[in-house]
Amino acid sequence: MKKCFLLFILISFTSYSQISGEDEVYLNGDIINPKFNGGGIDKFYEFVNQNFEFSKVVKAGKMIASFTVDENGDVKKIRVIQFVDVESATEIIRVLKLSPKWQPAVKNGKPISIEIKLPLDLKVSEPKETTNSTVKEDSASQSTIIEGKRDELIIPSSVLEEKPEYPGGLKNFYEFLAKNFKSPSEPGLNGKVIISFVIETDGSSTDFKILQDIGFGTGQEAVRVFILMPLWKPGKQKGIPVRCQYTIPITISTPDE
Repeated sequence: MKKCFLLFILISFTSYSQISGEDEVYLNGDIINPKFNGGGIDKFYEFVNQNFEFSKVVKAGKMIASFTVDENGDVKKIRVIQFVDVESATEIIRVLKLSPKWQPAVKNGKPISIEIKLPLDLKVSEPKETTNSTVKEDSASQSTIIEGKRDELIIPSSVLEEKPEYPGGLKNFYEFLAKNFKSPSEPGLNGKVIISFVIETDGSSTDFKILQDIGFGTGQEAVRVFILMPLWKPGKQKGIPVRCQYTIPITISTPDE
C-alpha cells in the first residue's frame, strides 16, 4: 500500500521523473522508529516527493541515501551510498538538507541518535509539453554541483587553527580517489582538475564546485567520486567545529596510443 500511495503522489505532479520508495528502512542497532511529521517513513517519502526536482534525474535506477537523525531530531551526516548519476545524487542531498526536525528514536526512555538508509527507485518519464512558458536555466548550475547552507559563515581551511582531516590523511584520500576514479579513454590526456567543496561541522561534504577542468567528463567524474567520500574530521576554530572551504587538485594522465 505504501508504494502505491507514494506513486499516486508522484503521478499527480507535473514532473519529469518519478521516485517511489520501498517498504524497507534499515536502522543501526535496535529497531526503534523515529517519527516524521507524526508518522512513519511513508510521511518522509511524501516530503521527498514534494521537494525533489524531478528534472534532475537523467537515468532510471536505484539510489540509496544514508543520514542520521540525532538526539534532537536533526538530520545530519548525509551521504549517498549508491546512485546512478551525479545529478540525482546531489539533488537528494539537497532535499535531505531541507528536512524539518524529526521526533527522535527512543531507547530506555531516552532519545538516541540513529542512522537511516533510504532506498529510492528513480523512473524517468517524458516531459510534458507546456505552452506560453519560459524555462530559465541557472548559468551557475554548470559549475555548482551541490547547493549548501547560505546562512552560516564558511572559513577557508588555510586560516583555521585545526584544519579538516580526511580519515587517515590525504595519502588515504588519494588512494581512495585512485581506486574509484574512472579515467577517460582519451589518450595522451594530461592536466589538473581542481575541486572546491565545503566540509560541514559534522564532517560531511557539500557545495562541490569544479574550479578547473580538462574536459572529457573529468570534472564530473571527480565530483561523483567526492560524493562517495567518508566523513572528514571537521576543521575547528577555538576548539569549535566550523564550516570550511577546502580545495583539492587532481592530476590526470592517460597513456599515449
